[in-house]
Amino acid sequence: MPVPRQDPKAALMHSLYLQGHSLAEVGRAFGVSRQTVFKMLSQRGLKLRSKSPPIMVVEFAGTRYTRRANGYFASTSNPRTYLHRDIYEKAHGPIPDGLEVHHKNEDKTDNRLGNLELMRSSDHGKLHSLVLGRGVSTRFKKKMG
Repeated sequence: MPVPRQDPKAALMHSLYLQGHSLAEVGRAFGVSRQTVFKMLSQRGLKLRSKSPPIMVVEFAGTRYTRRANGYFASTSNPRTYLHRDIYEKAHGPIPDGLEVHHKNEDKTDNRLGNLELMRSSDHGKLHSLVLGRGVSTRFKKKMG
């Protein structure tokens, strides 16, 4: 049996996928379909997540939160709020306009107060931008290199 092909593009796609991005998100970052990403990773023998992960539920301050498709925990009742924002606000008060709560280690499930910090919305968007033109942001390239 031939050895699966390895290439930097597939490795970068796989890295983004392992960080919690969906196949569709990775595909958008590279200008290809979700199916193309799936096929590329599968053909190279790169491990994919199971199709049906268990529903993750956490409770904070009497409110239940479930993990959403975007990776964040959101409350299951109205008003719909995100867990990381609620944790930050409980400790520091309301989040000022123009600022967003950022996960320092980029793990959307790690909502420890010490892992949360405020950032300007514009800086937060730049930091999390996957696409620069048709390539991948330098932030993700640095993680690979």
